Amino acid sequence: MSNDDNRKLGSGVVDQGSTAVRAGGRHRPARTARVAAISGGVLAVIGGSVLGSTQLAAASLSEPLPAWSEQSTSERPASAADQPELLAGTALECGANIADLDLAKNVRLDATGDLTTESVRYEGEWSTYSSLPLRAADAAGDDASEQDLNSPTFVWATSDGTVVDIGGWDRYPMYLTHEDTGPEAQEDRTSTCAPEGGDPWLPDGEYEVYPMTVEYSTSTLVAGDPIDATIESGRAHWVPGGQEAPVPFGLPGDPDETLVPERALGSALVDRTGTWERRDTYRVAWPEADLVDGERYELTARCTSSDPDDKVTYELVGEWGDVTGEIPCDGHDITDGPWGYTHPVVPGGPSGVEFTDVPDGVALAYARLGLAG
Repeated sequence: MSNDDNRKLGSGVVDQGSTAVRAGGRHRPARTARVAAISGGVLAVIGGSVLGSTQLAAASLSEPLPAWSEQSTSERPASAADQPELLAGTALECGANIADLDLAKNVRLDATGDLTTESVRYEGEWSTYSSLPLRAADAAGDDASEQDLNSPTFVWATSDGTVVDIGGWDRYPMYLTHEDTGPEAQEDRTSTCAPEGGDPWLPDGEYEVYPMTVEYSTSTLVAGDPIDATIESGRAHWVPGGQEAPVPFGLPGDPDETLVPERALGSALVDRTGTWERRDTYRVAWPEADLVDGERYELTARCTSSDPDDKVTYELVGEWGDVTGEIPCDGHDITDGPWGYTHPVVPGGPSGVEFTDVPDGVALAYARLGLAG
């Protein structure tokens, strides 16, 4: 498959403007809103990369996204994209240097969890993006008001501070995101600074990625601590791996082979044994007609950690009645549930499982939500 084929969106994908519903039904301001009809509702990928089913490899589940071109960042135009309206009065634009930005000193963005990668399957296509949950904090580290802040985004810079991606700046107040999963910044490895008509993918290399937003009233940029990122073969890596698994076991393979044939709803995994850490969530967006109210689902899971007393916590996403649980990290398989499925109030709403806390010593962990029995 060619790089151009890899980057094609599925059928029925349209631009929906400044707000949209993320894959699985979650509202997010659009970086590039890619929307497809789903059972009378909508499904959108905000800053997501749509992958065909043949692009999911059993070893890594997500095959690396195609890299940009051999064109170096220094050869790209300094301002390939018009400055968004929300950035008027700021120095943030393509080619600017992070050191020259005037950042707020009385408020900042703090991470409230780990950066994770989510993939959603809809009509045979996988949509993938990474996100970081955030909060507004004052100079003392206490919670700050979000009323005057826009929803956050990611700004990418090279190792010398040159901005190569300004992120998405559609107007969407930060406080409104609490109606969904809360504030978070997302990335998709494409660049808003790519020259018109050029290849949009960020090239392989080392980057610093800044969570960033803006105060409406003062047009002052608000940022968080930068995150180191390495892009290799078009895939972004965030945290080094290299941990040893006290109780080695294999993780589930290609989700098209382990989730789809068994009509499972989703899975979550952590793998810190490779060169780079993986923390991925997979969800299958089944047509509403394929799901039955009351049908029983159960969780199968396993975890191993340098501390066998560690526990990974999880929660079910969807209409399950606030189900949470723990996975002991002693290397043994566990089963939890079953629970009865309930159709979401909004058609196309997400259903699945996600990890809520993963201790540092965990080397391998997975959880899978599938039909009971």
